[in-house]
Amino acid sequence: MRFDAKTRLLVVAAHPDDEVLGCGGTIVRAVRAGARVGVLFLGEGVSARFPVGKHDCSEFHEQSARRWKEANKALKSLGVRDSWQGSRLCVQFDTYPFLSITKEIEGVMKAFRPTMIFTHNPSEVNIDHRITFDAVEVACRPVQAWCPREIYTFEIPCSGNWKFHPTFNPNVFVDVAAVWERKMTAWRCYCGEQRRFPHFRSEKGLEALAAFRGMTAGLPKAEAFRLERGIA
Repeated sequence: MRFDAKTRLLVVAAHPDDEVLGCGGTIVRAVRAGARVGVLFLGEGVSARFPVGKHDCSEFHEQSARRWKEANKALKSLGVRDSWQGSRLCVQFDTYPFLSITKEIEGVMKAFRPTMIFTHNPSEVNIDHRITFDAVEVACRPVQAWCPREIYTFEIPCSGNWKFHPTFNPNVFVDVAAVWERKMTAWRCYCGEQRRFPHFRSEKGLEALAAFRGMTAGLPKAEAFRLERGIA
């Protein structure tokens, strides 16, 4: 995985905060290397906290607006220049036509012309993450000129680690030790998402995962990816 001024990296994430958790440090490294980075959010991230069908209230709209403000702040902290905000309800992607999700991804790909894509892996508890992976897989059929040459999947702490039978097997590791504090600065933008240790979404939990993935590759801290397709 190499970044330079010709790199156009598109992150396809289900919800705001997934971009930081899955690849925040790598985004910073890409930006520092001169890459242009865009993030597509397919949905919002707070409606699952409300009773099913009862999210259309002032509290939901306030929380949703706050989440998008946090997302914009986090993206700015990471150095992301381009972003797209979807409106699909959290943990309800299965209620939308799959084709509409795929077409949205294809539209952004056609406009942004990514050379590289990061997205979710299919071994996740959160159904939105699994559907996002499926939709990216379809959108990345190698039949269009704007299909990227490199496609990677990342992991989301807790959603992937709570699977009964985890199958995410990373084979690419990015050293994020030097940019760890930048990742944490972006993570702290999402004020309502931090948890207390031993939750994975605590700062100590995130650091423990980064240390574990780092040890796998002989690094102090790493973000882990799986290369799904690479064209040399």
